[in-house]
Amino acid sequence: MSRYEVGVCQRFNEYIHGYDETSTPSVKTHYICLFVFDFTETLYRSAKALMSYYNATIEIVETDILYPGNETIAIYKTFWLRIFQRICRKWVKNRRYARSCRLFTYLLNREYTKTCK
Repeated sequence: MSRYEVGVCQRFNEYIHGYDETSTPSVKTHYICLFVFDFTETLYRSAKALMSYYNATIEIVETDILYPGNETIAIYKTFWLRIFQRICRKWVKNRRYARSCRLFTYLLNREYTKTCK
């Protein structure tokens, strides 16, 4: 059994999730795991519908229970993957831009000098 699960998570909000004297004081800085599910097609569709209703996200998480309030929190495991994807997309975009600039420079040079190298 893996310690990572797929779950629907949402940043803790005092007005939505509630907070009283029995709640854990550090819950305000965590993400709440609304529920976890096995990754099947029908459950994924249900989770996606709930995700849009609650403004939550589907994430790969490690769950933990805080005491004394018994809140189930989620520790995201896809954070660095998103940063890496963003960097890669930016690199590919800049590479395409540089390539098109080189092509434009080559075409201008060919037009003005009337020679092909």
